[in-house]
Order: sequence, then C-alpha cells, then structure tokens
Amino acid sequence: MAQDQPAARRRRPFRLFLLPVVLAIVVALTFFAVSRLDGRLTITAQQRAVIEELRSVLMHDTLVPQFGRVVNQFDARGYVLGTGDFSTAGGEALEVIQTYTARVGPNTLSRAYLTTLTTLRNENSPAVDALAGLPDAWRLASRDPRFRQAQDDVLENLYYTPAMKIATELGLTTALGVAVIYDTILQHGNRSNPDSLPSIRYRASRRAGGEPRDVSEHAWLKAFLAEREATLTDPADERYRNTWPYNLGRPRALEKLIDDGHDDLSPPITVRPYDTVHVLDGQAAAPESIDDGGPPGTGTPLAAGPPSEAGPPPNPTSLPPGGQRSPIGSAPRSPASNPKPPATSNPPAVETTVAPRDGLVVRITAASGKWAGVVAGSDADGAKVVLSGNAGPAQLWRLVAAESGCFQLVNVKSGKALDNPDGTWTNGAQMQQWEYFWGNYNQTWCFTSVGRGRYSISNLANYYLLDARDGGAADGTAVQQWGADPAAPNSNQTWRLIGPA
Repeated sequence: MAQDQPAARRRRPFRLFLLPVVLAIVVALTFFAVSRLDGRLTITAQQRAVIEELRSVLMHDTLVPQFGRVVNQFDARGYVLGTGDFSTAGGEALEVIQTYTARVGPNTLSRAYLTTLTTLRNENSPAVDALAGLPDAWRLASRDPRFRQAQDDVLENLYYTPAMKIATELGLTTALGVAVIYDTILQHGNRSNPDSLPSIRYRASRRAGGEPRDVSEHAWLKAFLAEREATLTDPADERYRNTWPYNLGRPRALEKLIDDGHDDLSPPITVRPYDTVHVLDGQAAAPESIDDGGPPGTGTPLAAGPPSEAGPPPNPTSLPPGGQRSPIGSAPRSPASNPKPPATSNPPAVETTVAPRDGLVVRITAASGKWAGVVAGSDADGAKVVLSGNAGPAQLWRLVAAESGCFQLVNVKSGKALDNPDGTWTNGAQMQQWEYFWGNYNQTWCFTSVGRGRYSISNLANYYLLDARDGGAADGTAVQQWGADPAAPNSNQTWRLIGPA
C-alpha cells in the first residue's frame, strides 16, 4: 500500500487538469440547450435586413417598403394597408393605429376610425362603407416615421416573432428556413384550417419523412414548399381558387434560393418572383414617397393634439382629380357581392382566349400580341397604361361586374382601376390607373364582341374605345382612347382577353 500512494498522487494533477475541460464542455452544452429552449435562432442584423427585403419583394414586387399602400382586394379582408398588408377585417390595421396612438397620443386616425375598426375586427367584417377617407388618412400618416415604425413593430409581433418560434420548434438552422416560414405565415396565416401553415407543415413532414431535426433541412424545406404550391394551386377555401394560382411565384422564388445555396442569405442575392429582377443587398431602402397633393415637404404627420387641431378625414364624395366621376356617373355604391381579389403573381401556365365575366383575371391583349399594363409596375395613382411584353402582375386585370353589363378592370399588382382621366372626351388621351371606386363611370368598360374572340372595349363615361396608339407594337406604346363605332373598330381597337383555360 505504501508503494501505491505516490502513484495516486502523480495522477491527481491530470484529474485537476481534466476537471476545467469537462466543466467548460458542460457549460457550452448547457448554453446551447438554453439558447434553443429560449426559442431563438441566431439571425444577424444583415440577415434580418435581407429577410425583410425578400418579404417586400415577394409581397409587393419591390424593395421599397410600401407603408402608404392601401388596396381593397375584395377577399373578405376589407382594406389591406401598409407594408404588412394589415387588414381591417382581421384587426391588424387596428393594432397598427393603436400602437401609433399609444406613442403619439390622439390623432386623426384614432379619432375617426378606432371605434369602427374595433367593430369590424370583432365581427371579422370586410365592409369598408364606414371607413370613408381611411385610404387618404393612412397615406398621410405614413409620412410620419413614428407611424412607419408602428407598422414595422406590428409586423414583427404578429408575423416575424411567431415565425422564429416555429422555425426553432422545427429545428431549422438557416436564415433561409426562417424566411420560408415567415413568408408562409404572411400569406397563409397560422390558424387551424387546411390552407394555413400548421396544415402545410404537417403534410410536408409526412412527405419528407420527418421534421427538419430528423431529416435534411433542404429536403424538408423543399417538401414544405411543394405542399405550399399544391395549396396555392388547389386551396380548400373556394374563395381563393381563382386567385391563389397567381401567387406561385412566391414559393418558387424561395425554392430557387434553396437550389442556389443561399442558406445564410448573404448578399447580394438576385430574386425574381415575377418579371422584375431584384437584388437583395441588406441595405434599408427609403420608404415610398407619399404624395398628398401638396408641394414636396409640406405635408405634416398626423401627430397628437387637441381635437380642434385635427381636420376631418378626407371627404369621400370628393374624388381625387384622376378619379373624378363624369357628369353621367352615379355615386359609387358597394357591389351586391364582393368579387374575388386581384393577386400579385404570375398566371398559370395553361391559358386561352376567354369571354368577359365577373371575377376573371385576364391579360388584355392587343392585335400586336402585347399586353396592356401599368408602366414600370407602378402602384401610383396616375401611372400610365402602356403595352408591354412582360407577363407580370402589372399586366393582369381582374374584371369586376359593374353598371349596364359592363366591368371595372382592377390591376392585379396595384389594386387600382383602369381609368379615363377626369372622364375626358379627348381623342388620344392616354389611359391611367387610379384608386378603385365602384360605380365610377370613368373606370367602367363595356365589351362588344367583334368576332373570332376579339372585343372592342368602350368607356362608359364617353363610349370612346380603348386604342393602341398608331397600332404600335413596341413596349411602351400608349394605351389611349379614340372615338369609334364599338361594333366596327379598327385593328388598333380590337383586344383579346387571355386567361386561365
């Protein structure tokens, strides 16, 4: 025993050296486990910026945050507003205004709309009749950086934070995986129905043979996007069956990022969900300009102040100049039933010549084969309508049944209507888009069949025909009006409607 004691003493330094190493490993593993249990993935500031750029491109086909965007897509959501398409029926728009008001105090939006928006949220109602002036008031508020920040914060709380939690639960490890979940929540929601994210997640895991912690993350994400495409192509909710197929560009763009190895979303990244190529660089883009009709820089935010200092909301019966009703027009009325919404994405592959009908999404095709669309894919009021060879959402129009068997034509990308400026009777006046007003004769178009699947398209305000200027076939050719017999148009005034077979 006496001879064994020195040997035991010689081993003690080794044990003392090993103890700190073991402790360090335990601490590291504990930290890793805690970080996973906290529900946080490691997303850098640059990756976060790229994720937001990608969101903006997938939702609105632009890198510029659309804080002032207001569209009624007639899809039971009421108005969708701002950078996150916050709806009046779902309550997200209400949450933005409440967040803003908590920071700045009473303001025009809170005074005029909080009570009504609360009622609409509680009833999940898409009605907009009681929201007269809201589009202009929202756009004006969007000049205030505090209102833009409120939108960003609600987007974070309602969509990005849940996406991070779900990505962590799934065991996703990449920034691209987070972006896939984020975009899916934004489009499909996170509720219990066959078209929502939880159902898509379940079907994807069955297809892939497990969740990402059990199988390859790439394999699971591709299975997830395949199930998402299947949902968009044939949704369980019939309200979306005429519109969601036009949104396939979103999951397909994400799938291409997976195929191209952009797991960490390191810029620059090129993405093209529709027809415009965008480069994601992680640099914050300036918000879109908000034109309130005054000189640049003269607008003021809807800040706090006594009620007497805040003007009333804009008068809904006084339409903006480009959207004025002609003398023969009647006041805008709500349609008897809401038509399906325009959707921002590419059309299905199988198309044919179709006859006009309510709810149809079409390309209005000139004799040259070019399509009528909004110049540069603009969302602005007054943007001109031209011929283009692009096949993006700016060249798609939804037919909305209107007066006298005629239709209004709502642009899929912008949600604004094909408009005869001020109801003019001038030959050669170029057509534009303007905020959609149901019942506005300047925005109402009548189709007369002239044989072989072709139509003349006349404006109800003056019965002038939609005309491709000088029969031009080049991109950028103006789409104008010209007086002619609807039953005997020349080739410049004949159009085909190309839509889903």
